Amino acid sequence: MRLRLDLNREFSNRELFFKFVELPTRELVEFLRDSFPHVSLDVEDEDSGLSGIDRLGSGERSLQEELMESIALLRLSEEEERIAEYIVYNLDDSGRLLVEKEEICEKFSISLERLEELLVAIKSVGPEGLFEGCVSGFGETASYVRPDLVIKDDLSVQVREITIYFGGFDKKQEKIFLYLSELAQRRKEIMISLGNMIVRKNVDFLLGRATYPNKIKLVDVAEELELHVSTISRAVSAKYVKTPVGTFPMRVFFGRNVEPKFLLPLLCKLLQENPSSTDEELRRSLKEHGVELSRRTVNKYRNLIGGIVREERTVSQR
Repeated sequence: MRLRLDLNREFSNRELFFKFVELPTRELVEFLRDSFPHVSLDVEDEDSGLSGIDRLGSGERSLQEELMESIALLRLSEEEERIAEYIVYNLDDSGRLLVEKEEICEKFSISLERLEELLVAIKSVGPEGLFEGCVSGFGETASYVRPDLVIKDDLSVQVREITIYFGGFDKKQEKIFLYLSELAQRRKEIMISLGNMIVRKNVDFLLGRATYPNKIKLVDVAEELELHVSTISRAVSAKYVKTPVGTFPMRVFFGRNVEPKFLLPLLCKLLQENPSSTDEELRRSLKEHGVELSRRTVNKYRNLIGGIVREERTVSQR
C-alpha cells in the first residue's frame, strides 16, 4: 500500500519507516517538513541534556584527524607520510578518495604499485569502508554534534523526541498523519531500547571503571527487538549518544569493528607491563578488560604498536 499526500512524491510504508529509523533527529525533521509541508512538528528536549550542541567524547576525531593519528603507528618514511597526509585530506566524509590515483602518482613521482601498497597500509588502520565510500560517523563538523540519545549520570535513558501534530484534514490525510505519529513513537521505542542495551552491557565503561566499551552484536539486537539486522544497522549509523563519560557515535557500542582509539592505549599498557606476552596471553588479558578479540586481530594491533613500545623502553633504559 502506498500513502499519498497532496505532493508529487510518494513513499511506501517501508521507505517511511526506514527514514524514521535511519535519520538523525535534525535531518528527519528537515525531511518531514520538506516532504509533508502541512505537518506541524515539535522537537521535545526534556532537559538541558538533550538541548544544544555537544563536543564529542575524549578521543573522538574527525575522519582526517583519526586517520592521521592511526597512520603514525605505521612507521612510514617521511616521504610516505607526506603522501599519506595528502591522501587523508583528499577524502570525503564517507571515506571516498576525491582525487585520481594517477594524479597522486604524478604529484609525488611514485608508481601505481607503490601507491596501492600505501593505500592498503592506510586502510589497515582506518575505519571499516575506507576508500569504498562506506565510512559513517564522521563529518566536517564531527567535533560538535547534536546527540539523539542521552544516558544520564544515573544511567537512565532519554531520547530526543519528535511530536507530530495534525488536524483539519480529510480522512485520508488524517490517516497518513496518524501513521507518521506512530512511526515517531516507534522510533522513540527503538532508540530507548538501544540506549538501555548500551547501559546493560557497559555499566563499567559508563561509570569510568573500564577503558573499552563492550560491543553489542547487531544480530543480538535484531533478535531482541524482532527487527532485521539491516534495520538495526540503520538505527545506529550517523547518530550520537551523550554519556556520563563523553559523547560518542552510537556505532562505538554496536557491531564487531575494533575501536582503535580505545584499544591501542590499553594494548600499549599491557605490552609495557609485560613485553614478552604471547598473542594468546594478550588476548586473554584484553578479555579480562572486556575486550574480546581473536588472536589474529591482537597480533595485527600488536605489530602496529610494537615498535613504539620498544623505542619507549630503550629510551627509559638510557
